[in-house]
Amino acid sequence: MDKLAFLLSEGVKNLWRHKLTSFSSIFSIFLTLIISGTLIIVSQNTSKVIEYLRDKYKIEVFFKNEITFEKVEEVVSNINKINGVRSTTVISKDDAEKIFKSQFGEDIMKIIGYNPLPISCVVNIVKDDTKTINIASIINKLKSFQEIDEINYQGRIISRIEGYYQLFVRLMTSILIIVFFISIFTISNTIRLTIYAKEKLIESLQLIGATRSFVKAPFIIEGILIGFIGSALSSLLLIGLLEFSYDLIYTYLSFKIEYDIKLLILTLCSLSIIISFIGSSRATARFLK
Repeated sequence: MDKLAFLLSEGVKNLWRHKLTSFSSIFSIFLTLIISGTLIIVSQNTSKVIEYLRDKYKIEVFFKNEITFEKVEEVVSNINKINGVRSTTVISKDDAEKIFKSQFGEDIMKIIGYNPLPISCVVNIVKDDTKTINIASIINKLKSFQEIDEINYQGRIISRIEGYYQLFVRLMTSILIIVFFISIFTISNTIRLTIYAKEKLIESLQLIGATRSFVKAPFIIEGILIGFIGSALSSLLLIGLLEFSYDLIYTYLSFKIEYDIKLLILTLCSLSIIISFIGSSRATARFLK
């Protein structure tokens, strides 16, 4: 117990003596964990975001007037085989007449004496695939059917937003990797300064027979304390932002953010310990030979 108390107190003292360098290490871990937490939340909501976006896709296919319903069914079966198409809904001429009446309050048969509305089809896009759907490719394949007269869709903006979303994830991941290594380097330098400052004490401990593990322990503890403080600050900020923005996002976008607070905190703490342990181990392995 005396040994453990001594090692812990030395770790805390090391942290306090080098406040400025410790602060830079804490900030680098804080930044790393903020980006990590953001990516965790994004990944937990990826399927919901993509499903939300793809719900906005609306591809309407109108067939030529002379095409029979049997031929339409044959074409629709081929449309269902296109990569990225989830399902189709055929709207017959009678159904189109009913829709026209419900929307405009007029009976088209009484107005012009016949039903000029074509058979149409609503094409539904795959929702549960996290990969970007190439809408242009689907449209081009639909245009290849000679039986189709017109195609209307509202997916250009949504497709572009989806592309920006994927770009955001890749950019954040790249930044995370860079900041991850910066954090390790910063912690390593902080521990190295502490080692330099305690050079005489380390020599004395080694002379009286202290093991290598005993000498290294306070510096490892210092690194873990830095990681713990960084994870605590980042967890508090992320949870605060999530709680603040939850109702706001739902009010304006009707979108509920899903997040597991326990999993988020556990992941951030684990990641901070890994970063701080690697950084402090790197410094002690290099300078405590």
